[in-house]
Amino acid sequence: MTANEPVADFIIIGLDFGTTWDPEFNNCSDVEKAPTQLLYDGQKGTSWGYSIPAHEDALKWFKLLLLDNDDVPIIVSKSSQMRYAQKLLDKMKKDPVEVIAYYLRKIWNHAIDSIQRTVGAELLQKSPFHVVITLPTIWHHYDQQRMKQAAKASGMLDARSCGETKLRFISEPEAAALATIKDLSKRSKIKAGDAMVICDAGGGTVDLISYQIESISPFVVKECVKGDGGLCGGVFLDEQFLELIKRKLTPRSWDNVTSAEEKKFLNEWIGSSTFLIVAMSRAPVESSNGERRLNLARKLHQRQIVVLDISSSPYRSDILSAYTPIVDKIELLIRRQTQAVESKLEKSAKYIILVGGTSEVAGQEPDEMVSAGVRHNYYRLCSEHIGQVHSTIYSCSEFPPPPETSGPAVEELCKIHWTRNINLESLSTYTNPLGKVYHELNYGIEMTCEGEIVDFTVHYKDKRVGAHNVDVQFR
Repeated sequence: MTANEPVADFIIIGLDFGTTWDPEFNNCSDVEKAPTQLLYDGQKGTSWGYSIPAHEDALKWFKLLLLDNDDVPIIVSKSSQMRYAQKLLDKMKKDPVEVIAYYLRKIWNHAIDSIQRTVGAELLQKSPFHVVITLPTIWHHYDQQRMKQAAKASGMLDARSCGETKLRFISEPEAAALATIKDLSKRSKIKAGDAMVICDAGGGTVDLISYQIESISPFVVKECVKGDGGLCGGVFLDEQFLELIKRKLTPRSWDNVTSAEEKKFLNEWIGSSTFLIVAMSRAPVESSNGERRLNLARKLHQRQIVVLDISSSPYRSDILSAYTPIVDKIELLIRRQTQAVESKLEKSAKYIILVGGTSEVAGQEPDEMVSAGVRHNYYRLCSEHIGQVHSTIYSCSEFPPPPETSGPAVEELCKIHWTRNINLESLSTYTNPLGKVYHELNYGIEMTCEGEIVDFTVHYKDKRVGAHNVDVQFR
């Protein structure tokens, strides 16, 4: 084999080109993602991704600018982010294809450098490339053509001595399905004929696709009904929430707040049940009762305090009024897809799988939500031989749940009894303030839901306790 002779293998490079991912939302960060943003500076040149300082107003949403104006919903075209993106684009006198091509060139060069460090320069030079780029389900043929033009202009399709670089587009929910189906195939309760709906709820678009399982071994699926989608991703939730905050303040109070401070505000809000906007100092603080505070004294025109507490009325209804229109659109898309599946197969889809940034729970990655269930760790203090271990699981019909297990909304769901041959002396010890020594038993209980089926498993020392040693008694 000569130095330039191509090898039989090829390298597949996948690019999930999102609309909005932002590293400033560090409460839900992902180091494997690059921010979809550009900054044009006449003196310093152009920056992209992580190289853009947080305080700069970067160009975002440029992926959505590929759409013709007639195909952009009014709620999107009137959003501040979309109008700002178009304003920056006009100021730079560039078209969306040119901007996307520049971004793709930057991320492509970064990817090639990373691949070369992994496989070596020689193998990289000999291996043809197969490039796969994700596109929203709802995009038209002209959008795909414009994205192809951007990919070509970026240089990723340039001629190479080892062979032609092949480009393929794949729908975003199809890519999400490929990423989750492998885990789904390991579940013991799935069977041929089962149908699933994949909902990829991202920053800009929400895309859906459905599959039916043809066989388990090998695991084969086929598309069930036509995919669906809409422009109702997480950025529109952010937009509605910011509009709510602005309505709570006096007129024009928000005018001097920068986009960087808006991002910081949204980041501080994520995962908090109570939020205060306090015009006192600039640093965010934590109050003694757990409330989150955002201080914008130097930006707001006058001193004022706004309290939002989603755990009580009327603030909870305020939050719901902001989020409900967007969430209702997502719910409608899911319902429409599941109804289409049921109409074709004459039975309901067994699985609805949520992926994408908008579907994430704070602190969890998407695959944790799909395949790992919900797990909680417990401990018992023991002073003598360990026999059967008992735990009680409760359900609650309200959110957030009360701190105690009493109340009309709380009911006992089941009791879990399990046994294991445990050597008391092998456990770590705990000494109470009176000097009494106990042995500490640590274990975990995991709950998984499939359709209407709820299942519990017990884990001890990172190993699953055998089903014959676990007794779950539902009330």
